[in-house]
Amino acid sequence: MSVIDKAKRNRRVLFILLPVLIIAVIVMATLAIKAKSANKVAFFARSINDASYDCEDKITSKYDDDLISKYYDNFSSRHEVEKRQYIIYYRISVREEIEDRPTIKDYLAKCIVWERIGYVSDFSILDY
Repeated sequence: MSVIDKAKRNRRVLFILLPVLIIAVIVMATLAIKAKSANKVAFFARSINDASYDCEDKITSKYDDDLISKYYDNFSSRHEVEKRQYIIYYRISVREEIEDRPTIKDYLAKCIVWERIGYVSDFSILDY
């Protein structure tokens, strides 16, 4: 085998392995980022304000671009001292399609945040 044939063969192997290696690195990096973001981070919720941030993130991630507005309901939200949890309510407006017509629906989002754990342990959307 001549030197030119070896160089062509090495170049062909390089052109095949390089894209495969790049794709493998991208897939591994994506999986690592997803795994890191999927883990719930515990923190001590010192106030209802601290607890409301995770509730807002939960609402935003659920409705994404269809979310028109969200605002904290300070009349319904409360801290239950005996249970050591915050019950947080948000009034939200969401863009939906009902019978093929664009509509804006209003909902009440309810989040329960444990004081010691800090992240949202229960999340529900209530129709009112």
